[in-house]
Amino acid sequence: MPQLKHKMRPESAKRNCKVFLVDDNRLVREHVAALLNQEADLEVCGEAADAPAALSLITRLTPDLVLLDIALKGSNGLDLLQELKATQPGLPVLILSMHDEVMYVERALCGGALGFITKEEATLHLLSAVRKVLSGQPYVSEAMSRRLLDARRRTRSPDIQPGTAL
Repeated sequence: MPQLKHKMRPESAKRNCKVFLVDDNRLVREHVAALLNQEADLEVCGEAADAPAALSLITRLTPDLVLLDIALKGSNGLDLLQELKATQPGLPVLILSMHDEVMYVERALCGGALGFITKEEATLHLLSAVRKVLSGQPYVSEAMSRRLLDARRRTRSPDIQPGTAL
């Protein structure tokens, strides 16, 4: 029986960044895990379909990033985000959601997520979003950024003129 040879990485090689997936859809978790695991610098260290399992596993596995859906079995990803930020404030969270409404993006970012990406755009931009958030930079797609700015402009007080110091 042939033995498997494990390739040893030199000590100077960059370690893999561990990503934890939280999504109630198994197919989505499998697809995202396959996408991330094919990258040399990323690895999925665990996954969960609901908030209680996610909290327990995240505490034990100490990932570098949590990729979190808003819709979860029996709970809400935004509530889980709040719990994660209370217990592990430095843990970066990237929201991956089917919801593309500005309201969800604002709630996620105000709740402590460092980024927001829709499942529709994830196939093309997930890897760059993950790497950006892992580097400590916020990520919101260009299209969503425009929508956020447009929403802010519409709700801006008419008393405040452009260029006015606040």
